[in-house]
Amino acid sequence: MQYTAIIVSLVVLIIVIFALANIFGKLKKLQKSNVIDQLKNEIDELILEFNLTTDRNINILEEKVSTLTRLINDADKRIKILGKELERKKSESLVYDQLGRINNNRPSVDSSLSTPVVKTSKKDRIIELYNNGFTSAVIASRVGSSVGEVELIISLIKGR
Repeated sequence: MQYTAIIVSLVVLIIVIFALANIFGKLKKLQKSNVIDQLKNEIDELILEFNLTTDRNINILEEKVSTLTRLINDADKRIKILGKELERKKSESLVYDQLGRINNNRPSVDSSLSTPVVKTSKKDRIIELYNNGFTSAVIASRVGSSVGEVELIISLIKGR
């Protein structure tokens, strides 16, 4: 966009130069120095105005480019943070899944104490995990059920 304004300004400048050359050719024929001086002054003013307008447009475009660059950098930072958060969530889910599998594969007798381990029902484990603040998806992965089944059990418990 920055180059577009410069190119447009250059094209206008070239047109003005050709128009000036044409005007100066006609002015030589008139042989009136007073009229020629007035036209030269007007043309100089027009060229100055074109230059000022071009400079202003270029400054505006440069400001817009720097603003866009700053916004892109900010978006890149946010994307990196989001990626890190997603990785953290994935690792949390993996840990919860592994903990659930460890719970499901636990032997029924504790060999160090030689006393039976009390196994709780799936419903009781769901309620216990829900009371500890786990989400339905995490509970489902830990107890080996579907999310719908977990939510049904939770809603039945809440309705009591």
